[in-house]
Amino acid sequence: MKLITDWPALANQNTPIVAVEYHTPDRIQILQQFYHWGEERSLSVFVWNPGYCGLQQLIHHQGQYILQSTDSGKDGDIIQYLLEEYQPGIYLLEGMLNEGDASKISQKCSYQLLNACHQALWSQQHHYWVLLETYVQLPLGLQPFIPVLSNPLPDQQQVQIVVEQFCDTWVGRSHPWLQQFAECDRDYLAVTDRNSWLKTTEKTSALQLLFLACQGLPIGEINMLLQQCLGFTKRLEEIAQLVLEHKVSKLRGRGLEYIAQPDVPSAGGLDLLEKRLETITCLLQPKAKQYELKFPTGMLLWGPPGTGKSLSAKLAAKKMGLPLLAANWGVLLGDPHPDRALKEFIALVTSLAPCVLYWDDFDKGFAGWDSNADGGVARRLSAALLTWMQEHQEPVYTIATVNRLSMLPAELVRRFDDIFFVDLPHEGARYEIFNLHLAKYFPAFRDNNSSWSDDQWRRLLAEYRICSPAEIGNAVRRCAESAFYQGRPEQIEFEDLLKQRQEFTPAMERESEQIQAIRNQAIYAKPVASQDVSRFAYQHRELFG
Repeated sequence: MKLITDWPALANQNTPIVAVEYHTPDRIQILQQFYHWGEERSLSVFVWNPGYCGLQQLIHHQGQYILQSTDSGKDGDIIQYLLEEYQPGIYLLEGMLNEGDASKISQKCSYQLLNACHQALWSQQHHYWVLLETYVQLPLGLQPFIPVLSNPLPDQQQVQIVVEQFCDTWVGRSHPWLQQFAECDRDYLAVTDRNSWLKTTEKTSALQLLFLACQGLPIGEINMLLQQCLGFTKRLEEIAQLVLEHKVSKLRGRGLEYIAQPDVPSAGGLDLLEKRLETITCLLQPKAKQYELKFPTGMLLWGPPGTGKSLSAKLAAKKMGLPLLAANWGVLLGDPHPDRALKEFIALVTSLAPCVLYWDDFDKGFAGWDSNADGGVARRLSAALLTWMQEHQEPVYTIATVNRLSMLPAELVRRFDDIFFVDLPHEGARYEIFNLHLAKYFPAFRDNNSSWSDDQWRRLLAEYRICSPAEIGNAVRRCAESAFYQGRPEQIEFEDLLKQRQEFTPAMERESEQIQAIRNQAIYAKPVASQDVSRFAYQHRELFG
């Protein structure tokens, strides 16, 4: 898509109408930009939207850009007025295309726009229309006549400039934070691995955190937020936290969850997955491009419910040192305007790079995707997602968890570089999982100081053999709750866990056919754990000697 900065070139080619997609907080900056372009061409700039009774002229008065009322266009039909009067100028028309139903343009409006394009062919007037919309979806008949321009979210360098200007104005160049930022901001832009960059500095500065918090927001919104935050605090650490809270809340309103620094405990039995993540993290280094090494697209984590797929995705973001953006395919499909939602979502993810994009229960959103029950929405959106996953150049690593791989379109599965199967843990992994949860509630198990004998551990691991990591964690938590209720907090007996095992039925028993069907296909994926070589490894015995 062409950018808004391409408008002067289109105007020089006598293109009478363009549509511009923009973010509402950037409105003032866009008006100012067109005012300067109008000055260069000796043209007045006028603004209209449904909130005005007539045309407003944009003027520059005492250092401010002001909209001044005029007597023109007060009859109601602003397009018809402009067609009949046809005076020189640049006319910024907001909300013209999306008035009423955002997905449709009225037949009258379509013909009026078509008439304006044809009228420009024989007119000698410098008369330009700019249709400003948050989302543009032109009818097929108008697409050849009206180019669509975009005012995208800022990239890292643009965000850096805004943050530096803010600190230059309100903090001053003598501030040690700013000096530290100036010394390492180039390293950040060169090293896309956020964790590696942070390690290059002795101390993470508040200004660096502010820079990261502002990523993914429009420039106009960043400026407004920073000014508003000054009313609450002058400390950069607190300003960065306020901006981050605003961004998290904004994304949550769109059905997304943004985690700047995933804080999750370690997990057991994922050694092969961790080795792969170490390789991927290494590819974030700029010098990888010198050897034609491309950053991978992503991975699928496949397996029965409760085996730790979601935890593995969060651990991946933590290990790579990247923020996590958790998305929901069902939310995008359920949006009143799904095409618009996906387009905005992709733009947002791209602006937040480098990051980890996480889809939980990805397969559920594709149930019946190849049918026409929804008018082909799921098929159309999946095609758009496929195109983006294949063509995007930004360091966005996609991790999707699925229970049933067969429900995903085959062409989508091929876009993922790795498919890992997260199975029920073996004996050694179960031992690690038990100790992780026990250490959380019981001090006696911290630093691997278990007082239980190996024979007791083997019995416990055998009792929980068909339990998932989630079920093991729940069992330990319930024992901790019972101990607290009985007046012996932070104390647990070996028999407590054996008793707790008898009080629930594992999913492997309740849904044995479905789970076993998933496990039977594990040969099509890589395991997340290597063969068990611990002292608790299960020993296969010959039935007949």
